[in-house]
Amino acid sequence: MDDRLRKCPECESTNIIRDPRHAELYCADCGMVIAENLVDLGPEWRSYNEEQANKIRTGPPMSYRTHNKGLSTPTPKVLLRTKRLRGIISMDGNEKSLSFALGEIDRMASALKLPNDIKEATSVLYRKAAKRNLIKGRSIEELVSAMLYITCRQYGIPRTLKEITAVSRMPLRKIRRTYIFLLKKLEIKLAPADPARYIPRYCSKLGLNDAIRERAIEILKRDEGTGTARGWAPTGTAAAAIYLATVLNDESVAEKELAKVAGTTPITIRNRYNELEKRLKLSANVLSSSSPLPKKASLVV
Repeated sequence: MDDRLRKCPECESTNIIRDPRHAELYCADCGMVIAENLVDLGPEWRSYNEEQANKIRTGPPMSYRTHNKGLSTPTPKVLLRTKRLRGIISMDGNEKSLSFALGEIDRMASALKLPNDIKEATSVLYRKAAKRNLIKGRSIEELVSAMLYITCRQYGIPRTLKEITAVSRMPLRKIRRTYIFLLKKLEIKLAPADPARYIPRYCSKLGLNDAIRERAIEILKRDEGTGTARGWAPTGTAAAAIYLATVLNDESVAEKELAKVAGTTPITIRNRYNELEKRLKLSANVLSSSSPLPKKASLVV
């Protein structure tokens, strides 16, 4: 309400009533009509059929996932093809490049089963890089792949460069090179990836129960980030913790199957396990190929 309408000009009462039915603003004490023919800027929430449900006075929210941020004028369905052709012709080279990049972000993020928040944040990051002229001379696919990885790291989403490369059209070395380039130019600082975030997804793919998942996370908490400080890959550390948890719970999982799910090798899992065993003081080296799997293993507290 406007400041000048907070009081009635007749009796100076502050009991002002807005009547949306009659589009009036009046004083409840003296009855004076202060304003009339008020415009309701809200949507038509009441609807009795499908046709009336579309009668709204507001459009969709602004989104960075489309090249025009979703602020274009609605077009009737019969003119959709005309609108598409007119839009393509009217766009310049930069807009076409942006439109293609945003489409690639949506495609790759959908293939990786990432939420819309990641798509939105990656689109904002691409626009920021384009504004600083960092996309010239580089492939859109490698830029989008690197930015998706950066956004996943920022939001704590457990996705690796290998997983992003699997849905991209660019090799891993180019994506890694662009990733380092963007971190430097955009001055982005990322915390080391937490191996515990990979455990729920790996356990789900392996069909392991909740007890294994909680035990593996507990093992990494006892490790207190030593593996992260040494620069270990989070996937190998998470896989070793899962293997260790299965042993402590008297269950078994194949090393090759675990290595395939984690995107690492059985040798890496053995090496990481040996380090965990050494720091957490486990009873025996259960990953040794020459020794059988023990019945029980326990942590020395």
